[in-house]
Amino acid sequence: MLNTIQKELKLAMSKMIEEVTYNGKTLVKLTTDNVAIVEAMIRNDSAYIHSSDVKALPIYNTKNEVKYGGSSAYWMTKLKDDLINNEDIKDLDREIIEGAVKAVDRENSTHLNADKCGNKGGRIEIIDRICKFSKAEFIQCLKNPDYEDMKLVREIARITSAEKRARINVSFASKFCHYACFYIFENTEYQDNYSICDNILKSVLPMYLEYFGIDEKFDLNEYKQYRTAVDMVRKASGIEISRNGFDHLLWYYHKGRM
Repeated sequence: MLNTIQKELKLAMSKMIEEVTYNGKTLVKLTTDNVAIVEAMIRNDSAYIHSSDVKALPIYNTKNEVKYGGSSAYWMTKLKDDLINNEDIKDLDREIIEGAVKAVDRENSTHLNADKCGNKGGRIEIIDRICKFSKAEFIQCLKNPDYEDMKLVREIARITSAEKRARINVSFASKFCHYACFYIFENTEYQDNYSICDNILKSVLPMYLEYFGIDEKFDLNEYKQYRTAVDMVRKASGIEISRNGFDHLLWYYHKGRM
């Protein structure tokens, strides 16, 4: 008769992520159950729990210095409120954009300030670029990623004016647009418009393209091609998985196996 520990371990085995083996490589199987498992793990992981908390406000010390800058969920929800409730104001609220940029950068370790752009730092340069969009065009870009050849991603990602270590910021751009849509357009057709692109996902996506017999060649450093490749894998799987679920599933499964 199984003791309590063995019963628990047996039950745990029934909840493990399902895998597939292909050409000697172990891949995560694209299933809705696997997505649900990973989403639950992320939402209960102390490393990520604050990022999805819309009530995680900025915290200041007694000297009014920032101890915690607020979550991306908090700032994107503030941005949603501003876009909906202040339609008569045509410009984006700079304080909200700044909070959102800093939160996404901090939570995703995209290191925008590794770019030293004069005295500004990479974050300020990116904030400046986003704030040049009117509210109307910003919403248009989020609702239609292909608007003017993915203008919002291109503007955020394009090379900085840093004197040293100038770089493009595709990973940050994709994450900013993804989380903006995720919170601003919750429960709408636009919520899942942008795929997240980062080094882990770029490195493992070719295995899934091969597994599903997709022979087309993609430049995965180019966001438009990357997003197309993701969508082709999602379609080839025959399973209805969101871009959000696909990103999280592959990222969480492979991040400890790289």
